[in-house]
Amino acid sequence: MTFKKKAAAVALTPVLAASIFVSSVSAAQFPDVKTSHRAYEAVEAMSKAGVITGFPDGTFKQYQSVTRAESAILIGRALGIKVSSSTKTFTDLPSTSRAYPYVAELMKRGIFSDSSRFYPERPLSRSEMAIILTRAFELPASSAMPFTDVSPTHGAASYIRALAAAGITTGVGDGKYDPTGTVTRGQMAIFLNNARKFEAPGEDVEPAPGGGGTPGPGTPAPGTQTAADIKAEYADDFADLQAQAKADLDVLAGQAKAELNAGEDLMTVYNKYFPLASKMEAETDADFNALYAKLTAELTKAGFSATEAQSFKTAYDAAKKQMRDDLIAEIL
Repeated sequence: MTFKKKAAAVALTPVLAASIFVSSVSAAQFPDVKTSHRAYEAVEAMSKAGVITGFPDGTFKQYQSVTRAESAILIGRALGIKVSSSTKTFTDLPSTSRAYPYVAELMKRGIFSDSSRFYPERPLSRSEMAIILTRAFELPASSAMPFTDVSPTHGAASYIRALAAAGITTGVGDGKYDPTGTVTRGQMAIFLNNARKFEAPGEDVEPAPGGGGTPGPGTPAPGTQTAADIKAEYADDFADLQAQAKADLDVLAGQAKAELNAGEDLMTVYNKYFPLASKMEAETDADFNALYAKLTAELTKAGFSATEAQSFKTAYDAAKKQMRDDLIAEIL
């Protein structure tokens, strides 16, 4: 049994019954989770384990989306992470946040990619879920892709393959996975329940004396990691960076538009908001450059050309131009 699973087995006790959603009502008592519902057994199991519970009104809200912050708490609890102090700082997640210690620790363990931004309130995508669950539970790699809507070049393809091979997901039906869809609370309960029950073949076999033997579950054999695998680990971070930048600019554009509609002079509005937009763009550029530098360094260390990362820069530059055009169009 891996260290993470041993930790989870020890830690999943009634001590963890406090929920990120306040209530500690048993799943069997949730009026909105019927025994006929697909998520019922998983919700009950995760509730009894103290990983996930309900709302103050007694409901579970199984169809509500899970945010990235909530996912960090749930995964942290499922792994039995001990909450401790950290010096990690985020531009969008204060140290007083309930999710902060979990996010900091999961980032330290490489389950979430290291970054100064976390986007805590963004709904967790099914692609992100595949990545963090595969890393958290050390799922073994698989070459079989059972879903028709996940291309081989998709950033999370290797993780989705691993998730499917481990039996943690069967997709959304019709041979599809829906990688851009958001994860609901009911689905998260199912994923976590399945992940906790998964045992890779040979997992409990002790290594041969002298430290020999084959790589453990989730550990790629020497020389098998490709440039695409490395880039896949960064794909969601780059996408999140661009999405957050657009969301921030949309807020500024809305404020500027409102002032113009109220009769404010165009140049006055321009002089007020252009510096704000420029500052925001510079901060995003800095985050992008830091992430890009990490990716190119990792590619180079693995023996690949740094130009393998160029597609991310091309996409980022194109997104910046489009955001500027959209900002001008929205204001004018």
